[in-house]
Amino acid sequence: MPQVVRFEWESLAVVDWHCPGDAVGTGAEERAPAYKVSIGRVGAHACHFSDGQVAADTAGLLLINAGESFRPIRRTPGLDRRTLISLSEKAMRDLAGDAAPRFPHRYVPLSAGAALAHNALIDRATDPLAAHELALAIASEAFVADRAPRPVTRPIRDAVHAVRETLAARYAERVLLDDLAAAVALSPTHLSRSFHAVLGVRLHHYLTRVRLLAALERLRGQARPDLAALALEVGFSSHSHLTTAFRLFFGVPPSVIRAGIWKRAAR
Repeated sequence: MPQVVRFEWESLAVVDWHCPGDAVGTGAEERAPAYKVSIGRVGAHACHFSDGQVAADTAGLLLINAGESFRPIRRTPGLDRRTLISLSEKAMRDLAGDAAPRFPHRYVPLSAGAALAHNALIDRATDPLAAHELALAIASEAFVADRAPRPVTRPIRDAVHAVRETLAARYAERVLLDDLAAAVALSPTHLSRSFHAVLGVRLHHYLTRVRLLAALERLRGQARPDLAALALEVGFSSHSHLTTAFRLFFGVPPSVIRAGIWKRAAR
């Protein structure tokens, strides 16, 4: 089936998968090479496991453990499109907190938070920090009811604030979750959860705010800034990326702020 890798790192990959054909019936047996989280976007199918069948629809997460065999079943023709998150054993162990990590369920309903995270993942798959953190947040849904929250200790708070210092100095660079986590001796999952617990905002959203405030400062300091160049200077991938994020956070595009600065300067 056609697949497009949207994001790939050592412990995690995000793939856009779709089946455009009209064929129905039971497919050949497959064996999962990694832990898989399948999120439906269009259509539906089922998977036959040794212990029964599970529907893969757009309202939940289908969860497949590494090494498991299954057969896909398509009962109706039409487009079937999904996002697949592949996790290494290391990433799964960190999520599950278990020496022998396994998904505790075959299927879990998609919460509103996970649905929004999935939507953001589709839009932000080219941003490595956002893609990594959002994919982990979605995969964490499989363990919400089975995992006790970790306490936020003083060392964890110190680690979070050390990451904030790093972002303040390196916001214009290509920032990776693995690098930030390694610098404070935490796993990517633990850092992402701890950052959100301490500050109430996801790490990639925090980095976007730092970049936006840096852009705002540059708009104030330049008579006629080039917005395309400004976007790259503060770490955004393009003019449109900056404009979209700016509008979402400030309520207006950067051109409006820039026009206001010109107007005040002319008085």
